Amino acid sequence: MVSGKLAARLAMLLLAASIRAAHAEPASCPGNPHALGVSRIIEVDPTGGPRFGTFQYKTTLELQPNEIVLTFDDGPSPKTTLRVLDALDQHCVKATFFEVGRWAEAFPEVTKAVADRGHTLASHSYSHPRNLGRLPLEQAEQDIDRGFTALKEASGDRVAPFFRYPGLNDSDALNAYLGSRNVAIVSCDIGTDDWLRIGAAQIVKRTLARLERQGKGIILFHETEPATARALPMLLDELKKRGYRLVHMVPKAQGVAALKPPGATPPPTSQ
Repeated sequence: MVSGKLAARLAMLLLAASIRAAHAEPASCPGNPHALGVSRIIEVDPTGGPRFGTFQYKTTLELQPNEIVLTFDDGPSPKTTLRVLDALDQHCVKATFFEVGRWAEAFPEVTKAVADRGHTLASHSYSHPRNLGRLPLEQAEQDIDRGFTALKEASGDRVAPFFRYPGLNDSDALNAYLGSRNVAIVSCDIGTDDWLRIGAAQIVKRTLARLERQGKGIILFHETEPATARALPMLLDELKKRGYRLVHMVPKAQGVAALKPPGATPPPTSQ
């Protein structure tokens, strides 16, 4: 029979071990002893269509202080995506890529590379309309479905049930539709302004300044911007120096199983 003191001691040891596990140092990264690495993995259950990102919604991912999630929009791009992937590989970090279905159809080998390198692949619609939320509902729903189908085919069925609206332009009706299909809606907590075609140094400066104010969060980049690819090595180095920890967002297994098959009727391509 365990004494009261011994039981208390064992409980303390277990608590200490769990704390160390939760904040464990990232595994070593070949060729880069100062790599940022992945601190932990967060599983997101998409059942019912939860929404994340305080830029747009009331809630976000359950991140601890100094924890960040890297996300990239608008790819795949044969000119820049592989450069982004190489920069992430140098620091052994994983990100979430919200890709456009029509570009995945055009460049399936690039989308496949994203999945092959262990990143989370998610959808950013099929045609990237300027305002998906203002399209006729049936057309918008078909665009969403066709985007998931294109990514599924390009990646070998490795697309997560995560969705980000083009331009972050949602609607109540589409939020309900995604919820009915068990797709999580991911906005952001921190924007980088890289879509404004600013330089790499400005991207780094703005990202770090906003992150310092926010303290943690989902960061939004665009993998199609050459300046973003140039900025990433500098930014990842600085994030490591400042003590930030990288979290990899993945879908919870039961949520993936719950994803309903997309509709079969493709929408007209938006110009």
